Amino acid sequence: MKDLIFITAYCPTEEQEKQLEKCVDSVLECGKHIALISHSHIPIHIQKKCQYYVYDYNNDISEDYSLFGSQSFYFDNKRIRSILFNKTFYGFAIYRMFSIASQIAINFGYQNIHHIEYDGLLLDKNLIDENSNHLEEYDSVIYTDNGKEDGFLFGSLKSLKVSSLPDKIKNFNREYIEADMRKREPRQLEYFTKELVINSGNVLFKNEPTDDKFKRGESIYYRNLHFTLYYNPEDNTLNIFYNSLKKETEFITAIVNKQNLINLEIKPYHWHIRSLGNIDEINHIRIDNSQKVIFDKTFDSQFKEIFKANSYITNA
Repeated sequence: MKDLIFITAYCPTEEQEKQLEKCVDSVLECGKHIALISHSHIPIHIQKKCQYYVYDYNNDISEDYSLFGSQSFYFDNKRIRSILFNKTFYGFAIYRMFSIASQIAINFGYQNIHHIEYDGLLLDKNLIDENSNHLEEYDSVIYTDNGKEDGFLFGSLKSLKVSSLPDKIKNFNREYIEADMRKREPRQLEYFTKELVINSGNVLFKNEPTDDKFKRGESIYYRNLHFTLYYNPEDNTLNIFYNSLKKETEFITAIVNKQNLINLEIKPYHWHIRSLGNIDEINHIRIDNSQKVIFDKTFDSQFKEIFKANSYITNA
């Protein structure tokens, strides 16, 4: 077998396990070997659909804000720029899985590896064959939002020639990742990955696949990237921005200083902004989504300064 498709997963909920199984089933249509690498235990009936299954006990994530990249939301000539769209840095965890898959491919003689995230759906099996053919000429095939080198990496699908794998992909190096991310600007992990691939050889850049060929999942919700807190310097307030991508109404509760409840009703596919109070009077924020706690943070004086400098609203 020439090609190995490896799926990276962290599925602590039943809903995520169902998405993973849909992903695996869509990949099975290709007739390629599958390596499932996971940081959570996966039901045996899903494991049995794969040629390889590896559970890595160490889901190595970090809450070190110096590793977080900022993201932005624009509206009415305003920009919310915040590092708190990210709730954790997961780069160590994903690169542990990359290295495991790489070593499987190297040791068992595969020529190409194709990475798919657990909540993606491969709807056109010819995509893998097309990329495999491209890898006879190129060292890697990656997708960006504009199909060019300067575009933002589409992280849900990528193809790499095993003989040209970057050293930092096939050999996990936590210290290197940490040092590189601290000095990187912009600090998104996608730029780190793209640079490693570019430095490893000849890259074919393609436009992001259309939804009828490959459908990306909603990991934005599982990683809580759809909401953030931000500082408004005009009135010295701490605010919440929440963006719903769900088809049902969401009920969100922000608990300020462990006693003041602020309830938000977010309509489907709407975004919402609400002030939580004067930042000088706030020392703790917890946010619940009717099912679980999705954010819990103490705002001491040191963190407030970090927060003000890195999560704020400004004119666009």
